[in-house]
Amino acid sequence: MKYHFNIIKIGVTMDMGVGNRSRRWTYIDCENLEAGDVYNIHGRELNIVSIDESEMEFTFMGKKYTLNREWQVQGTPEIGIPNKYFSENERFIFFFSCDSDSTHSWDDCEVTTLIDEMMANHTEGKVWKNIPLARKFLHILKDVAPFRTDSINPAYKAYLVSVVLKNDFIAKTETPRLFQSLCEYYRLCLDFDSVDDYDEELKEVFDKKYFRTVDSWIYKLAWIVDNPTREYAIECWNGLERMLKSDPVQATPEWEEVIYEVEQEVDEELKDESRGMGFCFAYWSAKRDALERRGVEWKTPSLMNPGVMFD
Repeated sequence: MKYHFNIIKIGVTMDMGVGNRSRRWTYIDCENLEAGDVYNIHGRELNIVSIDESEMEFTFMGKKYTLNREWQVQGTPEIGIPNKYFSENERFIFFFSCDSDSTHSWDDCEVTTLIDEMMANHTEGKVWKNIPLARKFLHILKDVAPFRTDSINPAYKAYLVSVVLKNDFIAKTETPRLFQSLCEYYRLCLDFDSVDDYDEELKEVFDKKYFRTVDSWIYKLAWIVDNPTREYAIECWNGLERMLKSDPVQATPEWEEVIYEVEQEVDEELKDESRGMGFCFAYWSAKRDALERRGVEWKTPSLMNPGVMFD
């Protein structure tokens, strides 16, 4: 299958309180991508460090990025460009997409089935089960139909992603890169939508103001994923969930690489335990130990929030 490495430059200009969001889109043919290649992307140098079937590592604007080729959509933090008369900022978004003539076709039932499964896991209180489902969901949206077709358009895809985000089918502080990817893709869909994409049914269910919430998450998550140890990133991390603090180690790639496997292990270990009072402490203890065996040191919510009573 032929892939493209996509780079979108997003520019926003604020003049007397009016924002103008412009886009510059380019892509590099993945058949030609090799380690050591150097590209000029909108006046900035991008260097390919390594690439294989599942992942690419590259440097851009003095920062090293690791991008999963199947499901991840990664954005850079905003760069402010002050001006005497108006303010500007810019950022870049990276992801892979399949060729538009791919043999795969859009299957609405497959996508809605994934959403139903994620809803069931959420109802069961096991959102961690949605990690592979959400990755598959995003893979389908961005790769099976990366461009507009007769079967699918950007507005409908944005609506589908909003269902996952609005219903908390994915936890921001458990899988921040996955949550970021969903937010980034939702926003990109809105950047490339058209008035004609909204039929009467979609007009009824589409929340036109929801992008403001997603934009606030995108801003925070871009800083967090870029460097979780930076002071401002920690401030953004603590602002993701307004009530309780989470250990910033959860924002690291090392955490996100193992968390699904850890949750599976803990779920099996505690399958016969009562889910009543005090279960959270048994769960946190088992989770901490499972993470420690994988080289990740984690502070439980009770340690992160010493003044809070848990049961």
